[in-house]
Amino acid sequence: MKNAVSRLLPDGYQAPSRIGYRYLDDSVLLDADGAYTLVSVPTRSWELMSPLDKRAGLAQVYAGLSGLPRGIAHQTRLITTEFPFNADLWAKRLDERTQRQGIPAPGWAGMLADTRERINDAAWPMKRVYLIVRLGDRASYNGAWGRMQRAWEQMRRPLDIDDEMPPLDEIEVWHDQAGDIRNTLAGSPLRCQAVGREEAEMLLLHLTHPGLPAPDPSAIAPQRYGPGELQALCGGEVTREPLGRIGKYDYKCLRHETATGTSYQIWFAFSLGPEEINFPGTMWLHRTDALPFPVVQSVGFEIQELSDTRKDADKALRNVEEQFFNDKEAGVSTDLTYHQKKELVTQMKYLVDHHRTPFVRMRALFGIADTDKEQLREHARDFVRAMRETGYTVDGPPSHQKFFFYESLPGGRPLDTDYIRRVPLDYVASGMPHISPSVGDGEGLYQGYTIGAGGQAAEPVFVDHMLYATQSQLAPTEGVPGDPGGGKTVSRGLKPVWEDALRGITQVVWDPKGDYLVLKKYATDLGLNPDKIICVNVYDADAGMLDPAAQAETPEDAAQLMRETLLRLVPDLLAGQSGSDFGDVVRQAVGAAINEGNGSTYLMRVVEILEGWEKLPPSPTNINQERCRQFSGPPARRFREVSRTRLGQLIFGRAPKPFRIPVGYTVIFCTLGLQMPDPGKPPEMMSERELLSDVISGLMADNTWNIMATLDPAIPKAITWDEWHTSKDNPRARTLVDRIKRLGRSRNTFLRLISQSAGDFDSSFVTGVWAFGTASKEEAVKTCEFLGAEVNDANVGALLSLSGSGKGVCVFKDRTGKLARMKVEFIHDFVLDIFDTNPDKDPEKMARIIAEIFGEEAAGARREIEAKKDLAGPVESAGAGGEEDDDPVPPEALLGA
Repeated sequence: MKNAVSRLLPDGYQAPSRIGYRYLDDSVLLDADGAYTLVSVPTRSWELMSPLDKRAGLAQVYAGLSGLPRGIAHQTRLITTEFPFNADLWAKRLDERTQRQGIPAPGWAGMLADTRERINDAAWPMKRVYLIVRLGDRASYNGAWGRMQRAWEQMRRPLDIDDEMPPLDEIEVWHDQAGDIRNTLAGSPLRCQAVGREEAEMLLLHLTHPGLPAPDPSAIAPQRYGPGELQALCGGEVTREPLGRIGKYDYKCLRHETATGTSYQIWFAFSLGPEEINFPGTMWLHRTDALPFPVVQSVGFEIQELSDTRKDADKALRNVEEQFFNDKEAGVSTDLTYHQKKELVTQMKYLVDHHRTPFVRMRALFGIADTDKEQLREHARDFVRAMRETGYTVDGPPSHQKFFFYESLPGGRPLDTDYIRRVPLDYVASGMPHISPSVGDGEGLYQGYTIGAGGQAAEPVFVDHMLYATQSQLAPTEGVPGDPGGGKTVSRGLKPVWEDALRGITQVVWDPKGDYLVLKKYATDLGLNPDKIICVNVYDADAGMLDPAAQAETPEDAAQLMRETLLRLVPDLLAGQSGSDFGDVVRQAVGAAINEGNGSTYLMRVVEILEGWEKLPPSPTNINQERCRQFSGPPARRFREVSRTRLGQLIFGRAPKPFRIPVGYTVIFCTLGLQMPDPGKPPEMMSERELLSDVISGLMADNTWNIMATLDPAIPKAITWDEWHTSKDNPRARTLVDRIKRLGRSRNTFLRLISQSAGDFDSSFVTGVWAFGTASKEEAVKTCEFLGAEVNDANVGALLSLSGSGKGVCVFKDRTGKLARMKVEFIHDFVLDIFDTNPDKDPEKMARIIAEIFGEEAAGARREIEAKKDLAGPVESAGAGGEEDDDPVPPEALLGA
């Protein structure tokens, strides 16, 4: 231990006289007088929140603070600061999780290393909020005699750095109290999280080395710190120096000489602000968020017992009344000060007696640091001006700079009464500085950054949908709405699919337009194994690939799926006067096929049964046989006609060997050549091609689930369904979504749906939303409802403004419900160039790729989609759900013979 401590001592070390820490471990921090425990407060985003929701949020903060211990022995310190995010530990944990989940692609290590370097170079400031709760006076452990002994030891050996630990029985007492406080705050609306020794150590280093990189305290950090180590940890020389003139005042600052360099710091105290709190407008501790430099906020407060507050109020009221009578006897008229004091005291007494409102004694400190003194003066001038413009006054008295610095640290207590204010607890609650644009889970892949005040980049966003099932016990789902051209397919389709492929996640992608084929074409450039990217053009797939009888696990399920498929192909027959008869005959034929085939039948056997029934002789005595004879012909001929087409063979052919996706592979199903019906179009109004395409879409949903269901539930799996608006009305597609809602968690299967409208999603099951821009006010209203934000002019305007903010800008809602505007970012520019499918830059790019993989016929289907898009303007083509009244390509050429 001696060697570890010696490495902490910088040259010319001078122990600070007022940093009296004696002990630190994962639960408590002790100084000479008191014991403390540290908890962190998760930040929350207030993006798109209504005033009512903000008021409710502040009420939750108030309720959380009300649960803190009260009295002078239990002072609490609220510290807000910013740590530069270090991605080393993040990358290590992500890589470990990736190696456990499967076999990563060749480019995984390089991509992760480049991302780590990019994040570290950016030095993203992460907002951190801490509550340091004083558990009590250490004299309460062994009384006044113990306090006298400790004072004597401190006087006798003021600079002793021996590792003299507090007694273990005392530490055990504080551990019990710390556990109670932490459990209470964790269950409060603040949802506080315990702070361990390592994080507490980083906080101490950050505060005692202002504006400097935190030093590495030792090669092997001890499990707990004693007094000598803590003094060395926070070591350095603190002196006062003139800073210069700001406005009409001369200021002084602190010079910190530490092991990592020299920095300068100035402290301001909150002096004057509005007496009345107007929820939710008054957020006085957030006035510094828009400043382009960090400001450390340290607010020390103690919640008074109601009885003490009531006594103080009574005493103050008596003093006011005494002043009134003294003035009256002296013949002096009362001035305005008397009336103001009486009103404030009366209000204070009323709040305590009738509302039991707690009052606090608080002092708010603001610290600014920089390694350049001139730059520090500029920052200080900007800080004072920014506070003054919002109605708040701060002072930086030269004589208090050292006092303020030591007081601002965890466990620091004021030595004077200057700038201490008695205010209702509302005052502290309304300034609780844990509001930030932070969203995401903090552990997943880097997706971009949130947009803060003034449109500046605020904090990085990390998201890993594969954590939803394992950590949050939720069915992992994601909805991505937005107008065409906003970047949703590139930002939330291609990017995460590529990242999951790098991690070795098993994936199925439904790709109507062929946009995802770039993953196969440029697999080597993207660090992927091209052999693990399987591309299937449904239009050219093997006959029987979507045989409904082969999609089900039991004969009962097979019968149901076969009935649904056949009945969906003849909506016009079912809509007529004899619709029930046609439907009943088809159902009987399916039942007969299932019974005679012992569960191993297929659709063509149903067609043969119907054709046989049509040839039955008339039987007036057998009503059912006569009905089968009369109503089997039309559906049989329709089914036979469809079965001769290329797409019809997918359904009516006998299923080949079941398709099984190997673990870690990505399968891309393209539907080039299909004509998906317009969203909301009833089946009876669809053309034959649209009907068949719709049926294929539904069977693909079943096929996708069956492919995933054959894999071990422990294997992470992902399904991406692009152009969801073209399939959302299909009952089998809705069944897929329902299965994910019920079984996604247990099957460890993630579902991502990408569509043009927020109205296409069921918000009850979505655990993540990426809402891209829209130019329609009506669509913006739907997006607000999907995000769970109040539909008002401000929120609707914010969503409409996304369209003009550039591609990749969206509103993200994470699994905890936090909202923030963010920009999706690509670490490598060449990856964005590969994914870019903008036809204006290279009109033939995608057609060439499709022709190379699937042939010229599929490339022609892509060109048709682009031509439709050009004609429709902002509305996407028929292959993507747009209008298609006239078909320039003959149906027989697309359906095939």
